[in-house]
Amino acid sequence: MAFYQPQLDADNARSVCQPLLDVLQAQVLESQQDADMMTWLIDFEGTRLMLKAAHYTQSVWLEPLERDGDEVIAFLRRWWVRHPPL
Repeated sequence: MAFYQPQLDADNARSVCQPLLDVLQAQVLESQQDADMMTWLIDFEGTRLMLKAAHYTQSVWLEPLERDGDEVIAFLRRWWVRHPPL
């Protein structure tokens, strides 16, 4: 699940993604900032996902890490259409 964030840059990835984390009530387990990408390992209702933000492409996306992650991503995609947090 990916989306475009035109205001995203190397310095504000955390503040751009924080509303999504807040609305999902996701717990950040680990985070890492590289030169061009910020990644967060998050727990969303017991499922671990990677939230990634790349400032060169001004994009943010979620990747499943577990077997049931695809189902969770599909649920979030449907939810996103009705309640876009960003």
